[in-house]
Amino acid sequence: MSDDRTDFERLFRENYDAVYRFVARRIPPDATQDIVAETFLAAWRRHGELRGDMLPWLLGVARRVSANHLRGNARRRALDDRLSEQRPESSHHDPEGPSRIALALAKLSERDREALMLVAWDGLEHRVAATVMGCSRTAFTVRVHRARRKLELVLAADGHATITIEEQARSLS
Repeated sequence: MSDDRTDFERLFRENYDAVYRFVARRIPPDATQDIVAETFLAAWRRHGELRGDMLPWLLGVARRVSANHLRGNARRRALDDRLSEQRPESSHHDPEGPSRIALALAKLSERDREALMLVAWDGLEHRVAATVMGCSRTAFTVRVHRARRKLELVLAADGHATITIEEQARSLS
């Protein structure tokens, strides 16, 4: 094992700068080190199988890892764009700022907010939403019930008249 480690350390020292420069020309600076690390991880895994000049092989791995990274970023941006285009406007939208529902939702815990959004915004049935949240249907139903009550309390505390569950759902969708 120590010979393998010594060989790999030599491989790393001899090729790190070249691999880093190769990746840095293709990838934004914040991800360069991760791509280089993933490249050398692949080299470590295959080190015993490889012979000869390793730099071309390392650069090929770096090119594929970089391409995967760029494709993943493009998919995430496209998804963000689609989601922002599909985001419904609140029926109580105030051009001066967020709606009262949005402000009230922001005061709820992440778990309560997610439970309400899965039902009201995403339109999921409790059975499906429970799977998303990793709990039983019964537990999810209780979460939604409590979250709705908390939302009503927040709205009432902010001086807004009580809003019905149906109004909450309409304003979220």
